[in-house]
Amino acid sequence: MRPRFRPGEAVRVVRQPEGARAPLGEGVVEDVDGPAEGRAGWAVSVRVGTALWVLPEDDLEAVAPSAVTAPERIDTLRLRLVTELTDGVEAARVAEQLETALRSVVGPATLELEAERHWADPYHYEFEVAIVPLGDAVSTLHALVAAGGDGWLSCRDDGWRCHLWWSAEHEDGFLVPEVHGAELVLLPWGSPVRRPDEERPLVSV
Repeated sequence: MRPRFRPGEAVRVVRQPEGARAPLGEGVVEDVDGPAEGRAGWAVSVRVGTALWVLPEDDLEAVAPSAVTAPERIDTLRLRLVTELTDGVEAARVAEQLETALRSVVGPATLELEAERHWADPYHYEFEVAIVPLGDAVSTLHALVAAGGDGWLSCRDDGWRCHLWWSAEHEDGFLVPEVHGAELVLLPWGSPVRRPDEERPLVSV
């Protein structure tokens, strides 16, 4: 079940949340947060005036037919790869190597990779990667975990999102020697249904 609302879409709050001092009325969707806690369907961030509320999508209705053309949400893996690189030319070279290494690990997939400078001195480069597998996203997750060897530090799995952290303390670089820290997140946008407790976590570290 895909999310019914998209960022930028105007909605009306039809069931008031606890804590609201006055009827919330109309607002604008900022994002889809994930599964609604204790409910079926998705939870949506809605800005009403200056306040941001996270509400079940069943408590919302569209104000008008949506003209929003935001991209469809599909199962995605996100990687943040940390380096000690400060030279842009070197970062571009490593980015090419990373893309080649990633494609050999994840197989058929849509892949977007962007190099960014960290906001604080010494402004090391970090690589933000979005992977949309053409096959099973969980299998792709396991392939990336296998590529990290014994470097995984922890896994947080809420039954929908699976979130892992990696460090070069126990391994050489992740995919390439220059990466010494990594964060990996599985976002299974195909369904808001949470896996039962016995199926968590997806990865044992």
